[in-house]
Amino acid sequence: MHPPQYTGFLLPPNFSVRRLTDRLGKVFPLLADEQQAIERLYLDTFDWRLYGAGVVLFEKRAGADAGLLLQDLAEEHTLTSVRCEATPAWPADIPAGELRERVARLVEMRILLPVVRVHSRAHVIRVLNEDQKTVVRLRVEEANCDIDGMDEPRTLLPRVRLVPVRGYGEELEAVARTLRDDFELPEAPRGLLEEAVAAIGREPGDYSSKLDIRLHARRRADAAVRRIFEHLLETLERNIPGTRVDLDSEFLHDLRVATRRMRSALTQIKGVLPPALEADFKDRLGWLGQATGPTRDMDVFLLEFPHYRDSLPARLREDLTPLHDYLVTHQRQEQQALRRKLDSPHFRRLLKDWHEYLESDLPKEPEAPNALRPIAEVAAERIWRMFRRVLREGRAIDDASPHADLHELRKSCKKLRYLIEFFQSLYPRDELKPLLKALKGLLDNLGQFQDLEVQSDKLESFAAAMQAEGEVPLPTLLAIGALVGDLLHRQALARAEFRSRFRAFDTRDNRAAYRRLFKPRPPEPEAAAVPATPAEQPA
Repeated sequence: MHPPQYTGFLLPPNFSVRRLTDRLGKVFPLLADEQQAIERLYLDTFDWRLYGAGVVLFEKRAGADAGLLLQDLAEEHTLTSVRCEATPAWPADIPAGELRERVARLVEMRILLPVVRVHSRAHVIRVLNEDQKTVVRLRVEEANCDIDGMDEPRTLLPRVRLVPVRGYGEELEAVARTLRDDFELPEAPRGLLEEAVAAIGREPGDYSSKLDIRLHARRRADAAVRRIFEHLLETLERNIPGTRVDLDSEFLHDLRVATRRMRSALTQIKGVLPPALEADFKDRLGWLGQATGPTRDMDVFLLEFPHYRDSLPARLREDLTPLHDYLVTHQRQEQQALRRKLDSPHFRRLLKDWHEYLESDLPKEPEAPNALRPIAEVAAERIWRMFRRVLREGRAIDDASPHADLHELRKSCKKLRYLIEFFQSLYPRDELKPLLKALKGLLDNLGQFQDLEVQSDKLESFAAAMQAEGEVPLPTLLAIGALVGDLLHRQALARAEFRSRFRAFDTRDNRAAYRRLFKPRPPEPEAAAVPATPAEQPA
C-alpha cells in the first residue's frame, strides 16, 4: 500500500500544538523530542527565475548549523545543499560545487534578493508502536514571517508535516487518516514559501518583464492602448529602484525595454491617441532612452568581457586587464550620471504626466480617428501592414546590400514583434507561437549582426579613449585589435546566414498564417466597440 500524496496539514487558530498532542496521544503512543528554533531566508531574483524553474533556494539556520538548500517547489525533496556561513548575493558567493553551478545556470546575471524570512519553532513528535519503535515522525512548526521594511511579522498557521519512516507506510497512512478525517485538519499548501509570501502581501512570480496584457477584442482602441501603456509604465517604475542603486544590470535592461516598447506603441498604433500627446511622449521617452544608453553600453561590455577574454589565445588574455579596468571605472561614472537623471525633476515630471493622462477620463468625442474603433480591427491592420513591410524589406536585401538595410529590417522586425506581443491575447496562443518562433529566429540573426558591428566599433572607440586618458600598453591595444578582428569575422558569418534565416521566415505557411490572422476584412455592419467600463466612462 502506497502512502497518500500530501505535504502535511495546518492547525486552525483554535487547535494548538498541545491540543494536537493530547488528542493524538489518545489514539497513538507518542514521545516528544526537544524543540528547535529555525530561521529560513528565502532567496530569488527580482523576476523569480528560481521559482520559475521549479525550485526554491533558502538559507537555513538552526542553532550552530547554517546551510544553503535548493529544494523542489513543494520543499519535500532537497536537490542539493552546502554549508554557507554568509548570505550569498551572487552565485559566486556560494561555495564551489553543484549548488553554485545549478543556481548560476538559472539566475545568470541577476542578483539574489531576500524574498521572505520565516522564523519558526519546531516540535518533533514521534509516533511509537507496541515495541516502542518510532514508526512516524510529526514535525510541527509554529512560525511567523517578515522581510526588511515590515512593521511587524505576520503569523502563519502551524504546520504539521508527516515524516515517513522506512517500512512503516501503513502506520503513516493511519496517522494521516486520523488528522484528515477524524481531526478534520485542512491540508497544507505545498511549500512554505508560497504561504509565507502570501502572508506578506506578495505572490510568487508577481514580476515578469514579459508582456501578458488581457484585452477584449471589441474594446474601444484608446481604452485598450491605455491598458498597454499602464502595464509598461508599471514595469518601468518597478525597475527604477534597482536601476538607481545598480543592484544588477537587468533592472536597467528591463527599464529600457519598457521604454522602447512604449515608444514603439506610440509610433506603431497610429491614430488612437491625440497627435500632440503622441508626439510629446515619444520625444520625452526618447530622452529617457538616450539617458540610459551609456550605462547600458558599459553593462553589456562588462557582461561580455569573460567571453571576450576566453575568445583570445591564453597568452593574450591578461593583456585585456586594462580594458576591464577602463570599463569598470566608466560604468561607475555613467551609473552616477544616470542616478542624477532618474532623480531629476524632468524625469519625475515625465512619470507624473504619464500617470495623469492614463488615469484621466476617456473623451466622449476623441480627436484621434481610430480611438473608437474596436481594438482587434486596429491591431490586425497594424500587424498586417508591418508584416508586409518586413517581407518587402527582407526580399530586397541581397549580397550587395549595405549594412544599413539589415539594420532597418531589424527595426521593422522588432516593431512587428512588439505589435504581436501587445495584442497576443486577441489571438489563439497555439497559432501565434510558430509565428513568434520564426520571427525570433530572424531577429536573433539580425540582432547578432548588428550587435557585433556595434561592439567592434565601440571597442575601437574605447581603445582611442584609453590612449587619450593615458598610456596604454601595446599588448593591450593588440589584444583589443584581435577582439575586433574576431567580432568582424563573426559578423561576416551572421551576414552569410541571413538569407537562410529569412527564407525560414518567408515561407508559404507563415504567410498564410499571417493572412488568416491579421489581414483586415470588410467590417460587419453589426460590429461595434464594447462600451467603456465604468472606470473608463468619458467625463
